[in-house]
Amino acid sequence: MAFVDLEGTVRTGAGKGVAGRLRRAQQIPAIVYGGAGGPLAVAVKTKDMAAMLAAQGRGNVLITLTLAVGAGDGKRTVLLKEVQRDPVRGGVVHADFLEISMDRKIRVEVPLILEGTPVGKTKGGLVESHLRRVTAECLPLAIPEAIRVDISALDVGDSLHVSDLPVPEAVRVLGDAGRTVVSVTVPAAEEEAAPAAAEVAAAEPEVLTKREGKEEAAAPAEEKGKKEKEPEKKGKDEKKGKDEKKGKE
Repeated sequence: MAFVDLEGTVRTGAGKGVAGRLRRAQQIPAIVYGGAGGPLAVAVKTKDMAAMLAAQGRGNVLITLTLAVGAGDGKRTVLLKEVQRDPVRGGVVHADFLEISMDRKIRVEVPLILEGTPVGKTKGGLVESHLRRVTAECLPLAIPEAIRVDISALDVGDSLHVSDLPVPEAVRVLGDAGRTVVSVTVPAAEEEAAPAAAEVAAAEPEVLTKREGKEEAAAPAEEKGKKEKEPEKKGKDEKKGKDEKKGKE
């Protein structure tokens, strides 16, 4: 576990006015939580905070916060829990630190770093990342900076879950072990093409059925026509017989 050093001072004032003066003096107001004496208001230099955030960007780090001589002076081991940024300029305007004990387990967010190119991607598969970090519980010195995951063996249709992560023995990952971290799926265009082909194939028997229906309907119509013609023919034959009989007489 990496350590970084950060210097700060204890501040006694509070409010927007004090915070504004600190920022104009290139300092950032912050709070240290978790200590025996309760929350402690401090200030750190803007440039030191930038350097610390650069180190934090590579993964989890433990911070040795050294406070100037005075109330709350001394060294404290802390973790950066949250930063607030200016919505326009993007600079840090406030920070929260958590003081920790080296012999007590804590819960931290550990980033996941996916390495390698899945074999399924070379076949046209789509790589989908579902999880970028996990919550882990361990002693401070066992906190991993990040969990690196080799995904090069994943083929189309394969998935990697939380239970598959290469986690150190001293670390316990919390949450659903079956949750998907990354998967390689078939592109949507191919998935839509298959049902469309099935629909076309299924439609052909329906067309034949309709034609058969028409032919079947035509047959009764022909029979009906024949039945209607039979009485007419019978009537003509009877009339012809009568005329022949009358002539003989």
